[in-house]
Amino acid sequence: MYDHLQFEKLDEIEKVIREHCKRITLITLHEVADRNAYPQIGRVTFGAVDLGAFIEADENNERDEDDDEDGDESDGDEDTAEETLGDLADADNGVPYLKLADAAVAWIKHLVSQNIIGEREAKFKVNLWRGKGDKVIYSSRFLVTNLEWEPPAAIVATPPALPLAFPDTSPEPRTWRALGEGYTHLIALMQQSYQHLAALQGAHITATSGQLARTQKSNENIVGELIKLRIGAYEVEANSRGQEGDSRVRDDLAKEFVSQLGTLGRAWVASKAGMPPEMLELADIVGSSPELQEALKNPAVLKVLREEKSRKELAALLILATQTEAPPANDAGTPPQDRAAAA
Repeated sequence: MYDHLQFEKLDEIEKVIREHCKRITLITLHEVADRNAYPQIGRVTFGAVDLGAFIEADENNERDEDDDEDGDESDGDEDTAEETLGDLADADNGVPYLKLADAAVAWIKHLVSQNIIGEREAKFKVNLWRGKGDKVIYSSRFLVTNLEWEPPAAIVATPPALPLAFPDTSPEPRTWRALGEGYTHLIALMQQSYQHLAALQGAHITATSGQLARTQKSNENIVGELIKLRIGAYEVEANSRGQEGDSRVRDDLAKEFVSQLGTLGRAWVASKAGMPPEMLELADIVGSSPELQEALKNPAVLKVLREEKSRKELAALLILATQTEAPPANDAGTPPQDRAAAA
């Protein structure tokens, strides 16, 4: 049945199966596809039920039974009893373990013949298990060669048919010339567009700068006119007052005039030089104090103020002075009504 297959090392596996036939409970067959790949192609329980289809009938046993019928009945019964006890110890469901071993080999050959179709040779692996199939008793590989294998017929590649000749449809020289001229004209238009955009941007920047300059000059003129109006208003108010209390009125008017003039001056300087109002107020405070002016003229004081650490300490000291300053005793102890009466 398997004359077209040549098995190598399967005899050794068969010998091991016959030696351990009483311990084997399960047999698995794997195909060796790679060094680390062993896909399983079949498994069978080592028993008369699963291997029944591969158990061959024993003709010698049938002949022995016929001879026993023709012989002595008493002797036959004694021999049969002894052989029966021995067979029960070495059989599974009445089938001897050696027959099960032969059936297992036949099962292996059957699966191999089905999995080697179309191949010249293949490798397989057999695992013998015991107990509940959790421990391997023996594992080995064997090689199978298909003696009837023939290489497939070579397929002759037919070269593709050559395409038919087509007429030359490339453009004429005048067409290429027209395309070049059109491309040159397009580049010239793009350059002119960029130049025009640059000219428009320059004109817009110039016009905006002129507008800003005129706006700044108008603001300066408005501040000057306001100062003149304030001076005229104070002169008219001073002349309209009587001779009585001229000195006091003139002092009050002068203070208010100087205050307003300083406010307008600071606004004019802020618009002209871009300085914040706080810096202008600080300049007024320093200018009104001769002591501060003399201290700032001292080179040693200027040297200290140029150091960043000294400026930070001076700022911290000024802030601490504003936090620890206490109200005067007279103001704290005098009720609001008494202060109003005193005023």
